[in-house]
Amino acid sequence: MTYRELLNLYKQGKLDDVRKKEVEASIEKQDAISEFLYEEGEIPEFSDLESENAENPENEEWLSGQKNNQKDEINRQFIKEIRWSIRKTFIKMGIIVGVAVLVIVLCAVFILPKAVSDFYYNPNEVVGKYEEMTTTRMDLDLSVYSELFLAGNHRSQVSAVSRGYGEYDIIIPQTFSWTGKFTSVSGRLVRGNLTFYDNNILSRPLMQFYLPGDTTAWEAWEVDENGKETKVDTEMRKEESVQDSKDAIAAGVIVTEKQRRQCVISINDIVDYRDFIEWYQKLSDDKELEWGELWCAVHTEDADGYCVEPNIGFCPYPSGMSMNWDREKYPYLSLLDNTDICHDVDVTDEEIMQTHFISMLSYIQDYDDIISMMGQTTDSPNRYQDMINYVKKNGLKIHGFAVYAKKKNLLELYKQDMVSYVQTILQN
Repeated sequence: MTYRELLNLYKQGKLDDVRKKEVEASIEKQDAISEFLYEEGEIPEFSDLESENAENPENEEWLSGQKNNQKDEINRQFIKEIRWSIRKTFIKMGIIVGVAVLVIVLCAVFILPKAVSDFYYNPNEVVGKYEEMTTTRMDLDLSVYSELFLAGNHRSQVSAVSRGYGEYDIIIPQTFSWTGKFTSVSGRLVRGNLTFYDNNILSRPLMQFYLPGDTTAWEAWEVDENGKETKVDTEMRKEESVQDSKDAIAAGVIVTEKQRRQCVISINDIVDYRDFIEWYQKLSDDKELEWGELWCAVHTEDADGYCVEPNIGFCPYPSGMSMNWDREKYPYLSLLDNTDICHDVDVTDEEIMQTHFISMLSYIQDYDDIISMMGQTTDSPNRYQDMINYVKKNGLKIHGFAVYAKKKNLLELYKQDMVSYVQTILQN
């Protein structure tokens, strides 16, 4: 019989006198212990009660129940602590994962696009700054390239909006025009590859300079019905071509009195720059001729005596945006110096113009990204050095020029002994 059953029988009055006295004695004992503990303010350990009641066989089952209850409570507390520990671990892991994901997203949105762009051509790289005027890499690259290769189509300003990952939206405005028409060029630069939405505007013009002493320039052959080739008289063909050009100009078919048209003029001799520019200025003053942008074709030869590139030159009368650059490495790279905008370069100073042309060749040799972006080959890196060497040794030589002109000017040019042929260029 358990002690709890014994207490129930005591309450019901079913115990005999002996058992009844034993229960009452136990109750009295427990009351005395409770009062004592209340007065002392201490509660004994369960082990103390266990030891006190261990000698009483009637309390054995009660003690066993208390042990089980204590174990259950300990187990519940242990499980609760495990659950809380697991919950804290999951919360901590969730926070860590969340922060990691946020960092990755932020890197992908803000850092990675810029990091990838750093591996490719950056058109917005600052190469020069003066007061509030900033010159970017593509501003300077395009200014040098267009002056060297795009006669009459000099561009020196580029707006590049970064899209990340080496991609840029490109706009190249036309800031000056001799024809009254302004044409901007738009495109996209993707990891060093430039694509224009209209490739014609900044394409190299089809210029033909007839170099003095070049006996093959006017050569041509006729083929009869039997397939036999016969060489056409070179001098006769040249005279006919020149006369056709004069007639077309006089008739106003190609160019009019009101509208300027870009023309390429070949000259009879390869002359020093100073002699050429003095002749040009004198002709303009004496005949009161109004010209557009002048572009001088510079004559250069390689070690074997062959012309390296007939269609390369510079503009002695610059137009466009003022530039800033490393002047120590590339003196007179641009004739539009934004640190000295009030000073005009003397166009008759051959030394300055020679330095200007050599600096452009040196720059385009060092920074040839713009050449490949504009669709030209970079397979002959020594060609620019050959040009530099020739100019340093022989000076600045001119074998032709390009200019925007009206009908009156072109007819006057044909009267000059220096001029051999006038070619009009179709506008891009």
